[in-house]
Amino acid sequence: MTRNLVNFPVDMFFFMSGFFMKPVDNVAAFYKKRLPKLIVPYLFYTCAYLGMRMAFGNGLSIKGIILAFVAGTAAIPLYYIVVLVYFTLFAPFLIKWVDNKKVSILIFCSTPAFIILAFIIRSSGTDIWNYLKYTPVWLSFYYLGMYIKSNKPSFNKKILWTLLPVAFIFELFSTYILRNISGFNAYTQLRFAGAFYSLIIILLSYEYSKDKHSNMKVKWLTIIGDDSYAIYYMHCACLMVFTRLMKFEYIKILPIYRLLELLFAVLICEIAIFIIRKLFKSRKIQMIFGV
Repeated sequence: MTRNLVNFPVDMFFFMSGFFMKPVDNVAAFYKKRLPKLIVPYLFYTCAYLGMRMAFGNGLSIKGIILAFVAGTAAIPLYYIVVLVYFTLFAPFLIKWVDNKKVSILIFCSTPAFIILAFIIRSSGTDIWNYLKYTPVWLSFYYLGMYIKSNKPSFNKKILWTLLPVAFIFELFSTYILRNISGFNAYTQLRFAGAFYSLIIILLSYEYSKDKHSNMKVKWLTIIGDDSYAIYYMHCACLMVFTRLMKFEYIKILPIYRLLELLFAVLICEIAIFIIRKLFKSRKIQMIFGV
């Protein structure tokens, strides 16, 4: 149940990436400015994670190293950066379609279509990742961010709060069913239940983000938000260290263990980011670390 409650970050990640995308006037200039910010730290952290895997005694083959750079397999977060690079390449064109209802409906249907395709492929006993690793399965969430930013729709909070427990129950039920089907990842977000639950969370977050709270300044939350890109890259390394320092059997209550994981990762990441900024004043060098 703990995992189900927080089973929306990937969809939220792509939604926010699309939401903060600005209109593109010069495509070449956009690529020149945007792509290095994604690719340079991606290459650096791929090398770093491969180094950590070797240090922890995990063997690496030539094929594994090549896949790590091409497919983002060195660490889980890196795969989503590869997907984001693909979306970024299409961003200048996607953002021009937000006022086209027919095209928008077609793009929003991409996620359900690929979820069905994923189910069919897995039902045949084939590993889904061989076929769907770089498909637009998350494209509709990325596009939804652009669409909402441009059209500024409103959603009824009461209806969304009513749908939230329904979506969560649907999420739990889906997990229970998939756990009894061999070959399926019961907790993957590539499910109708997962997508529906994520959508409700995203729309609620969007609605409350429109409220102005000028008297509620949470400085530490702002700092974490500003450093979120670097934290995204670094946090898996922190968790790799944490799981070796603190075994789960020491803390039997899973939610508390997860909370400690979160606090440890954020704290170490913020310390690392502070040190990087003190040591390297050049923005080009800071970009390597995603800072």
